[in-house]
Amino acid sequence: MALRASSLLCWRRRTYSRRTRLFLYAVISTLLLCGAFTAVFLVAGVRSYNVSAMIDEAAGNKDGIALLGHAYNIDVSQRQVQMSWLVLGCGSLALRTGSYHSKACGTANVALDLYVDGATNASGSYDPASNLWFDAETNNSFYIQPSVEFQTEHLLEVTAWHGQDQQYAYPFDTYIFGTVFQAFLSGTNVSVPFLFLRIVDATSSLQPIYIQDADVRTLSLNGSEIVHARGARYSFHRVALSQLFVMVLFIVNWLLTAVVLFIAVSAYDGLPMSEGVLILPVSVILTIPALRALWVDAPSFGLLLDSCGTFLQMVLVSLASLYLVVNVGLRRKEAAQQEQDAKAVAATATAARVELDVEKEAEAEAGLPLLAHHHHQQ
Repeated sequence: MALRASSLLCWRRRTYSRRTRLFLYAVISTLLLCGAFTAVFLVAGVRSYNVSAMIDEAAGNKDGIALLGHAYNIDVSQRQVQMSWLVLGCGSLALRTGSYHSKACGTANVALDLYVDGATNASGSYDPASNLWFDAETNNSFYIQPSVEFQTEHLLEVTAWHGQDQQYAYPFDTYIFGTVFQAFLSGTNVSVPFLFLRIVDATSSLQPIYIQDADVRTLSLNGSEIVHARGARYSFHRVALSQLFVMVLFIVNWLLTAVVLFIAVSAYDGLPMSEGVLILPVSVILTIPALRALWVDAPSFGLLLDSCGTFLQMVLVSLASLYLVVNVGLRRKEAAQQEQDAKAVAATATAARVELDVEKEAEAEAGLPLLAHHHHQQ
C-alpha cells in the first residue's frame, strides 16, 4: 500500500518539459478558437434565421398564400439564379398549419397556378390533392416536400461598380434579384391573395439580404381591370466567413511579399546571404497564386484584389528574387576572388618566410668556421 501511495505521489509530482507544455497550450488554444468560431457563426445564424417567426409575422393573421424560396444555384458569371419555391396557405387557405413550426401557415387547401415575371404560361402549379398522404399505421399526415414545391429561373440585375463589373469588388460584390409572382385559382382567372414572398436561405457562398416585399399591381392588357401580384427584391452578398477567409489569404500573401522584400533590402544593405536563402523567394512565387486559387468561388484574374494584391505581389517578389540571385552570385564570385587572393598572399608570405629561413641558415653555417678559427688562435 505504501509503495502504491508513493507511486501515485510521484506521478502527481511528475512535470512535463517546457516544449510539451507549450504544445499542449497550443492544442488547447486551437480547440477553444475552433469552438468559439463555430459558436459565433451558429448563434448568428440561429438569431437571423427564425423561419417560423418570420412566417407568422409576415402572415399577420390574414388569409392568403405565400412562397418560401431557396436559391439553390447562383451563377454569377451568367447572372442567373435558380430558385426552389414552397407553396404555403395561411389563415382560411391553410389545409393544416405547422409547416416550419408556424402557427399561421401550412399546406394550402386550394389548387393554384403561379406565373412569374409576367410569363404567359404557368411557371408552377399546386394541387392540394397531391399532398393528402397519411401513415397507414398512425394515420398521421405524410409530408412530401416535392408535392408543394416548384422551381423557377431568374435573371440578376446587371449593374456597374465604379464603372467596373460587379465581380470586380469580390469578395464584397453585391447582386440584386427582383421578381413578381401572380397566383390564380387553377384553370381560372380568379386571383388569390398573396401575403408574402421570402427567400429564407441560399447557397453556401452567397446569402440573401431582404430589401422589399410588396403588393404590386398593374392593368390588364385591355386596361379594363387591375391585376394584383406580389413583388420582392433581394440582394445577394458573400457570406461573412468567405469574406474573412479571402481577406486573411490576401493579407498572408502580402506578409510573404514583405518577408522577401526585407531579405532583398538586407542583402542590399550588405548583410551576408547564403545560397539557401534563394529557396524562400522561389517558394513564395509559387505560393502566391496557390493561395489565390483558394479564394472561395473567386472569378478569374482581374479583380480589385488582384490589381492591388496578386499582380503587385508577383512583380515585387520576382524583382526581389532576381536581385537576390544576382547579388548572391556576384558576392560568391567576389568571395571566391578574395579567397584566391588570400591564398596567393598566404603562399607569397610562406615563400618569403622559407627564403628568409634559408638565408639565416646559410649565414649561420658560414659564420661557424670563422668563429672556430678565431677561438683556436686565442
